[in-house]
Amino acid sequence: MILVTQQDETVRQEARQYLEDRTVGTTEGVFWIMEYISTRTIIVPNIDDTIHLGMLKPSMDWVMTSLKQRSRIDKFNQFWAIMLAYFGFM
Repeated sequence: MILVTQQDETVRQEARQYLEDRTVGTTEGVFWIMEYISTRTIIVPNIDDTIHLGMLKPSMDWVMTSLKQRSRIDKFNQFWAIMLAYFGFM
């Protein structure tokens, strides 16, 4: 449990006033009242995002470059255009 001191409350009120003076909304969201959510952990990417951004995109860039060099990009695009969404999942 996090204890709020008077100084914390004063800083919070000053921050709220600063935002209100600049017509920024100060409504608290659902995450503020959740006990186990912190600003340090809420924006940490998960392993799936890391793999996608770190491996899939460079791999696809390499595949597309290779297909273009071999003049096969049109065949590749035709295949993807006719392929069903979620191929194999019926």
